[in-house]
Amino acid sequence: MCKCGADFSSSANTRISVQSAATVEDSYGGRSETWSELLSLWAEIEPTTGREIYVSAQLQSRVDAKITIRYQASLSDTTVSAKYRAVVGARIYNIKAVKNLADDMKREGTDFQILLCVEGEAS
Repeated sequence: MCKCGADFSSSANTRISVQSAATVEDSYGGRSETWSELLSLWAEIEPTTGREIYVSAQLQSRVDAKITIRYQASLSDTTVSAKYRAVVGARIYNIKAVKNLADDMKREGTDFQILLCVEGEAS
């Protein structure tokens, strides 16, 4: 459970890296996708659901998570942020939506953000 306001600093104990993708061309004309860091933030990560699904006759796992951070203007637009990912150690969370919230975590505002993410599924 998120401790917002003055207590957020004590509950946001995980360092995350928000990254964006870029396509680069090599000297032979081939293209590859590389990720570069946009922001490094303290966050609170809360897994919400987990499940295993079959895709093309292969078993894959999927974990949904809520990542709570202090408000960042560069992440306020979901259409842009949905192209980003959050990296925590070796885990990669693809951002699907962003909720901009006030200090009470109930109204829309510019104090906190919740990144609704999926691990184990491409953006």
